[in-house]
Amino acid sequence: MRKLRSNAKDPTPIPKNFDPLTASARDLLKLGIPQRPDPQTQPGLAALWEQRVQRYRGFEHLRTPVQQPVENLPGSQAFGLEPTEACGYTLSSGAPFTALFLTWTVPNLRFVASPQGTNLFRTFVGLGFLDVHVEMTVDPAQNVTATVTAVGVSSVGLPVQPGDVLTASMCLDTKPPGRANYVLVNETRSQTVRFSFDTGFPPAVTINAGVSRGALNNPFNPLAQFGMVWFDEISAYTTDGFRSLTSGQAVTMVGRDGSTLARPVRVGDFTFRVEHGG
Repeated sequence: MRKLRSNAKDPTPIPKNFDPLTASARDLLKLGIPQRPDPQTQPGLAALWEQRVQRYRGFEHLRTPVQQPVENLPGSQAFGLEPTEACGYTLSSGAPFTALFLTWTVPNLRFVASPQGTNLFRTFVGLGFLDVHVEMTVDPAQNVTATVTAVGVSSVGLPVQPGDVLTASMCLDTKPPGRANYVLVNETRSQTVRFSFDTGFPPAVTINAGVSRGALNNPFNPLAQFGMVWFDEISAYTTDGFRSLTSGQAVTMVGRDGSTLARPVRVGDFTFRVEHGG
């Protein structure tokens, strides 16, 4: 069990006509916006930072609730991508990861017969012990729920529903106290939330993304039908530069009988999809 030194606060609202491209480092920190990378030493990451800032300039910046400290926090539920419960890609690095950017679709679900009466499903993105999940359920009446969650905060406050396209930008300082910065975006609704806190986590040496089923106290929950989930615009950076998540290990989800439940399909250095095995 891990214990966060969480001091996340409700970020100061972004002023009208605020331009992060000309803002000082102090102003960016005050607003909970990740610092601009040095374009001389990190040209790729700096260009990506600038592209994202320009892209979301006109979006609605939602105010997240004041975050409460999170005590006795377990490690990522998706960490390690156990093949009976998860499907996607995972990549480890000798040089620590500092940033992960990724866009993915929120699927619609169809119920699969279950003694529990509800199928539990999630999409996940992980940077070390930092996670963003879309926690989903579908019941026998085909009612689907979806909620965005993130490690280290008590409430994200970003509305989401099946069919939406989400983007996560996650940064983790390699030096203590391990400052984390999240910027989460619902591209479909043109809404963003952002927050940051000191984690106490060690440097991130693994990133991953994909889908999973069930919960820690409810393993082997039937996998809801979902068609496919696309993961796109994937960019990951270590202290030594860019790394491609899809150059890492592909993990196929299997049933207890060895049948394929879901498989990852690499499309390129920046894209993969997860297909339902049925």
